[in-house]
Amino acid sequence: MPSKRSVRDRGKAQSKIDFGPSIQGEEPTANANTMADGNVGNAGDEVTRNLPILKAIKDLNTDFSSREDGVLAAIAGMRKEVGECMERVNNAESRISGTEDTIIHLQAKVQSLESKNKVMEDKVIDLEVRSRSSNLRLVNMLEKAECDDACLFLEKWIPEALDIPSLNSKLTLVCAHRIGQRSDPNAPPRTLIMTFLNDRDKMTVLTAVRAKKQLLYKDRPVRFYPDLAAGIPKKQKEFDAVSQKLRTMGIRYGMLLPAKLLVTHKDKTQTFENPVDVAAFIRRIEEEMPARTGL
Repeated sequence: MPSKRSVRDRGKAQSKIDFGPSIQGEEPTANANTMADGNVGNAGDEVTRNLPILKAIKDLNTDFSSREDGVLAAIAGMRKEVGECMERVNNAESRISGTEDTIIHLQAKVQSLESKNKVMEDKVIDLEVRSRSSNLRLVNMLEKAECDDACLFLEKWIPEALDIPSLNSKLTLVCAHRIGQRSDPNAPPRTLIMTFLNDRDKMTVLTAVRAKKQLLYKDRPVRFYPDLAAGIPKKQKEFDAVSQKLRTMGIRYGMLLPAKLLVTHKDKTQTFENPVDVAAFIRRIEEEMPARTGL
């Protein structure tokens, strides 16, 4: 059996064992509280330090929200403007399409009117040429040579000057007059226009004029010309180059009123209304000539 001492020592040891932890346990409790207080302090400091960041984040979020609202509003405005532009574009396309249709119609109408106008212009020129077919122009005749009656003077002077006895009693003029007003006494004499009653008399006079190398009145040269409509001499002059070429090639040609060239080649007569067609005709003839030479 154990002695009393050993039991007592064991009890003391037990007491030490039992009370030791409780006494030592107070220190950990204090340390724990101290640590907890330290953690709270650290957290508070951390929150305090993060307040500017949180505020900045909040401000940034607010700024982004306001900017997003502005962007959305701008997008809505752009959508509205784009819609209006699309509507305007559609309207413009419709108007342009209608305008194009109208232009096509007007172009066809203008072409038709131009064609009709050309026909009418040709008819007017033809009528004017026919109305002047019995006229002749006398150039460089002295002023006042006809005195008061130009018809009487010309009916007497023309047969004598051209030496046409057969016209002494037959030549009859419907009218005769000067062109324009004479304002300068030193200006050249005005042209004198005469109208023959008989077109044959006019042709006889022209034939006599061509036969006579020079026609004089009081030692002053005078000249007879056909009375052509305005613009016709210029149109006839456009054929001068091709006429010279035809003359060089030995091809017969002649001018028809108002301004048409009559060409006879290989017993075939053709009429040309512009010098371009005559030039093409000459080129075709020139192309045929070397081939014949080769044969």
